[in-house]
Amino acid sequence: MKTHARVAIIGGGVAGCGLLYHLTKLGWSDVVLLEKTELTAGSTWHAAGNTPHFIGNISMMRIHQASTRLFNSLEAETGQATGFHPCGSIRLATNQEELDQHRHLAGQAKNVGLDYEVISPNEMRVISPLVEAHGVLAATYTPGDGHIDPSSLTNAMAIGARNGGAEIYRHTLVTDTRLKPNGEWEVVTPKGTITAEIVVNAAGTWAREVGQMVGLDLPIVSMEHQYLVTDDIPDVVALEHEFPVLRDPASYYVRQEGKGLLVGPYETRGAVAWGVSGIPKEFGQDLLPNNLDRIQDFIDIALARVPALGTAGIKRHVNGPITHTPDGEPFMGPAPGLRNYWLHCGFGIGIAQGGGAGQYMAEWIVSGEPSMDMIEFDGGRFGTHATVPYSEARAIETYQRMYAVPFPIQELPAGRPMKTTPIYGRLEAKGAYFEARNGWERAAWFAPEGVAPEETPSFRHTDWFEHVGAECRAVRERVGVIDLSAFSRYEASGPGAEAYLNHVSANRMPRKVGGIALTQMLNTRGNIKCEATVTRLAGDRYHLLHPATAEIHDFDWLEKHLPEGGGVRLDNVTGRYGCLAIAGPRAREVLAKLTGDDLGNAAFPWLSARRITIGLIPVWALRVSYVGELGWELHHEMEYHESLYLSLMEAGTEFGIVDFGTRAMNSMRLEKAYRAMGTDLTEEVNPLEVGFGRLVDWDGGDFIGREALVAAKEKGIETHLVYMSVSPGDADAITNAPVFDDGDLAGIVSSGGYGHWVGKHIVFALVGTDHTAPGTTLEIDILGERRIGTVEAAALHDPKNERLKA
Repeated sequence: MKTHARVAIIGGGVAGCGLLYHLTKLGWSDVVLLEKTELTAGSTWHAAGNTPHFIGNISMMRIHQASTRLFNSLEAETGQATGFHPCGSIRLATNQEELDQHRHLAGQAKNVGLDYEVISPNEMRVISPLVEAHGVLAATYTPGDGHIDPSSLTNAMAIGARNGGAEIYRHTLVTDTRLKPNGEWEVVTPKGTITAEIVVNAAGTWAREVGQMVGLDLPIVSMEHQYLVTDDIPDVVALEHEFPVLRDPASYYVRQEGKGLLVGPYETRGAVAWGVSGIPKEFGQDLLPNNLDRIQDFIDIALARVPALGTAGIKRHVNGPITHTPDGEPFMGPAPGLRNYWLHCGFGIGIAQGGGAGQYMAEWIVSGEPSMDMIEFDGGRFGTHATVPYSEARAIETYQRMYAVPFPIQELPAGRPMKTTPIYGRLEAKGAYFEARNGWERAAWFAPEGVAPEETPSFRHTDWFEHVGAECRAVRERVGVIDLSAFSRYEASGPGAEAYLNHVSANRMPRKVGGIALTQMLNTRGNIKCEATVTRLAGDRYHLLHPATAEIHDFDWLEKHLPEGGGVRLDNVTGRYGCLAIAGPRAREVLAKLTGDDLGNAAFPWLSARRITIGLIPVWALRVSYVGELGWELHHEMEYHESLYLSLMEAGTEFGIVDFGTRAMNSMRLEKAYRAMGTDLTEEVNPLEVGFGRLVDWDGGDFIGREALVAAKEKGIETHLVYMSVSPGDADAITNAPVFDDGDLAGIVSSGGYGHWVGKHIVFALVGTDHTAPGTTLEIDILGERRIGTVEAAALHDPKNERLKA
């Protein structure tokens, strides 16, 4: 066995072998894989092997697409049969909400070049004559789908990796992983120790146990998944072409297996987690006890949809563990808090994802940056709130919703509430409907008196729409308060803090105490990694505000770029401080009742911060407003949160003060043409492309990504983020909807919504240079309907910032 390798991958399933294969394709031959038993042990070997493309996450859709490209060529390359059957698939839509989902995904698929077609029930019957059409409104036909033999696929990738110089060690249990002072890792096995520059946890079923060796507690839970294989069926034998894989939102799939059929339900109730307290050491290529009673109801539904199933007996019954994370997405990328340790685990449908995920991960490892936005798969997207009970509850919920419609705005109940601010109970009593972000409960909207704080999820305007509109109008006309305590917060301090922040930030740090800077932090390609509002609290102390969902991700990135010589201290102070934002034309009048500090423009201009007292409470007041109105963010120690809230609401009574939530805030930020991190700002765009060139310190120091950004500027930008109003309808544009010019694909929507104050649908979209002139009209695909988008010259609300600076 080798004693040194550039990369050591732990885990020989489809994910680990897929990554090993693609690393060799990029020229890295000094790579090894260690597997405790046989390749495919754990989840891979018993998987059903379906390869769908019906995926809501566009990054994952690209991963599935890359997998299929590989499946079509791997056998010819390696000589190893893979058992790939590109038979296509049918996904049924049995109600309007499912049909809306199909139409949205068909539009999204155009952006990545996938063949998606929403067809009629009659057309579905021609393609798949064994499937009954009762209750079907439409179906999506994806001819590139199919199924593949998991073991053959994994071994084919292993052969390809060996051909590229990789070494694979089977029956080699990793017993420890130790970090050396030089940043390399010792991977300890009974057969010897390998020193690796990079370690990748691709351990699948055992990923949590492997992570614990290095102090990671990954929220990964295995779920029992069962499927049945029938004896030969005459109707299947008589088919002129292979039975396309069927997916029914009743929560099961059916595909051909030999001359019979395979049916696999995802229980929508009573699903069972396995190995939560630890995976048995002896577990390898093993199965779990069958439980037909748990899936019988779904089998009966499948029998009604595919009557041929009822003509044959059961040949095989499989029950095996499949890993699931709290949100159903895998962990891919650098592990938070560790150097040179990567995650490639938590795949819930790993066969369809293994080949493509390996490609994107290999590109990331080799180049140092992802080639597409991978934030949805970030290993730090769950914080310390992701305890074992939380992870189990969320994994069960995710499994049971495998075939449920994932609405663009929807809050699910499992694992809640976790983190609450001191006014949570008061907001709940006032009719708040909450959303959870990074474990924090945030008020999304408020139900008026007599209305229950409940919502019906939809792709179209639904029951909360008018209530959010009322909040927007109240803030624009009077004044409102929102709890923004879920901000991720860090403090950078020390004699080297300013130089450090200027190095990691594209914008120059404020030079005066009380100065505020909005900045993007870039990767080495010049694309946007993080976004922060930075306030200089003292000569050598800065407060950084980041999005709620970015707490671990952004802190990890900042920490990994700290100067080696010291001089800078970086602290994660999320949860230590609260924030109440007050906004609206009467905001100054409310605050004036509570403070003797001068709030006028001369003493307290826009984009400045001061330490003042509100009532009895000391706060850092920031003259900023994400809703585009006169306003302040009031940051304070969390113990003052409730008292400050009560003081503001009492003082604001005479001015008609209201509570408002994040849905209203999003509506108002769109009216002001404010970009949002994670949708408009991602690692796929740079500041110039999104119109943030003014926030780049072109004459400053050598910030990360500067060289690439300067080169992009000199070359000229071909992609631009444009701001558009959209023709009327009952639905808003959804992220990743396609944009067309005279029938030709012209761009992609990054975010959209409804501006209640201006009375218009609004989108941001990435388009080419030829489509940026104000007044340009384009077509936006919204749930299959082409709506007209008109490029606007400026924000639809207060384009001159007169209200913001009042």
